[in-house]
Amino acid sequence: MKLRTALTQYPFSTLCQLARDVGIDPGGSNKTFLADALCRILPDPERIAKRLSALSPEQRAMVQTLAAEGGDLLETEAVEKFANGFLPRLHAQLSDLTGLVFRDVHTLGDSDVLIGIPESLLKSIPIPDADQGRLLVILKPISVGLLRAFADQIGLRLSDTRKLIVSNAIRDALLDIKTLHAYLETLSEDRRAILDLFLPTNALTRREIADKLGESAVRELEDMLWKMPIFYAPNRNLHAPDAAICLASDLCAALSKIAQSQGGQLESSLDTLLETSTTPTAIRENTAFLIRDLTTLLGIITQRLPRRLKHGGISKTDLRDTNKYCHIQDDPGYIEFLTLFAETTGLIKPHDTVWHTASDAGIRTGQIIDIRKACFEFWFHSKRWNEWSSDRTKATSARMQVLKNIRSEIVQSLRHCPADTWMTYPSYYQFLTRLSEPFRHFAKDPSYTGTTADELLRRTITGALTWMGVVRVGNFPNFSTPLQHSKQAVFQITPAGYALLHDTQDDALTEQIPLQNSDAKFVVQPNFEVLSPPDLPSVHYLRLCVLGDIKTQDIMACFHLSRDSIHRAFARGLSGDEIRTFLTRHSASGLPDMVDTLIAECDEKYGEIKIIPSIGRIKTTTRELLDELYAQPRIAQALDDRISPTTATLHNEANPKSLIQILQQQGYLPHLSRE
Repeated sequence: MKLRTALTQYPFSTLCQLARDVGIDPGGSNKTFLADALCRILPDPERIAKRLSALSPEQRAMVQTLAAEGGDLLETEAVEKFANGFLPRLHAQLSDLTGLVFRDVHTLGDSDVLIGIPESLLKSIPIPDADQGRLLVILKPISVGLLRAFADQIGLRLSDTRKLIVSNAIRDALLDIKTLHAYLETLSEDRRAILDLFLPTNALTRREIADKLGESAVRELEDMLWKMPIFYAPNRNLHAPDAAICLASDLCAALSKIAQSQGGQLESSLDTLLETSTTPTAIRENTAFLIRDLTTLLGIITQRLPRRLKHGGISKTDLRDTNKYCHIQDDPGYIEFLTLFAETTGLIKPHDTVWHTASDAGIRTGQIIDIRKACFEFWFHSKRWNEWSSDRTKATSARMQVLKNIRSEIVQSLRHCPADTWMTYPSYYQFLTRLSEPFRHFAKDPSYTGTTADELLRRTITGALTWMGVVRVGNFPNFSTPLQHSKQAVFQITPAGYALLHDTQDDALTEQIPLQNSDAKFVVQPNFEVLSPPDLPSVHYLRLCVLGDIKTQDIMACFHLSRDSIHRAFARGLSGDEIRTFLTRHSASGLPDMVDTLIAECDEKYGEIKIIPSIGRIKTTTRELLDELYAQPRIAQALDDRISPTTATLHNEANPKSLIQILQQQGYLPHLSRE
């Protein structure tokens, strides 16, 4: 409100009386002359101070309240605020405040009369500290465009978009507890956490916010300062780097009421963020199969001696074949994870161009607690396991460091979660985002990884954490949907998971894993099948992998003995007597005659043909056997000169491994000598 505009709305007689009150003789003056004179005299600070001191406490409170509200109120508001709803009483109050508080019927029109204090007088009226920085004062210098945008943001749909009307509507909406609470729900956790910091002190610097919430919160604050006109700076420069930032005092009081109703914070406490669920109908976990699947992997590596890749690792073809015998077959990452773990911990080791199982692998896989702890440590510290790529074994070092940091944040958050309690995945995501600034930052800017934080977290929970038995998941298909559609996805921390997360030596680490029984026996059947129970010691299980081929893997593992598998056992250094002794000692059904006969036949034939690549020779036990080999074109083309009745040289271009395959196809059991 402008002072001259307000004065010109008074009748000439009122201006004359006001002039006499301030010591001006109105004689011979016109209305314009008196208005000019009063505009010079009325704003004098000393005169205003004297005028205020002469008012009654009720009148002084009315003037200071108007000043605290920015100097302008609609007459309808002023009637309710100062006159208990009686308009004549308000007019009587204004008559006592002539020259200090004015009635403006021109700015907004007769339908929206303003009651206010002109700006030139307003700056000289002291405002109590408790009333400093009220919303209407903060909104007053803001452009009408920004006010309209902010009104849309808080859900106001206004037909009258005049500045004062919009400002009043914003003030009324933000000071209404119900509307304010609904608006807070639309804000991010970061923004609610920032507002939380203002409640006890109502004045903070950017540095204080950075120390308490991190640099990402300061970036959020800067955006709020530009788009949310609810802050002010006592030094008048809100965007100065070291400025003290204050929240509107009346808004702060309204926010405090909401915070008190929620236990002291606008943002719910961490404990209340986690939503619990009833026990789901479908539960998925891999705890019971972890050791058995790892042992199966080692057994197949023992069987096949897979090729070592140029940069380490095992070929995808071999991994896919192995995955067929694991209990989780719909996630290729599972067998890759077990392979990397076995490589890292030395359960398998490279020799020249192939992988071999470590000699103590069977004993180590029998130590369930140590294996589970080692598995968790591998995942937690690995620079080889990659959760977000389709090729889980490859990633740049920078990405792997990011992944390690995220795993650390996930583990820290899970340590805060209760064990044996089903939690909804969306509430846990919110919990982790609130608890961890690095994860919150990653969630906001995942562009350099190509995978959203939500997708990475779902993959981690349903992947490695489930494989290791740290968690079990419910309603597994719901984890394949994005965050906003995964309300039915739930998981819980297992007792074993609690022990791993808190690094305790607990018997829970053997939870649901069949303990190995040193007295357990397999069954050798006359049809050359061997049935292995789940509690068979790993050492015996690995030996069966050498003696037979895995056919099925369920509660009982089924192996099939054949000439090729027995030959493979001989090639690994076992003799017929050792094979016969092992099967007899650990078989609950003894050794069937048909199996014994197969072993005897293979034992008799094995070594009849010996291939020695190091000197390029092939030796047979008899002259007739070497004659037989020369008589077969496919074999003869790999042979060169005969240098004795039972010895021949190999052709320069002959491949010993290919020759062995041809001999096996022809029914022979050749021996590849390492001499």
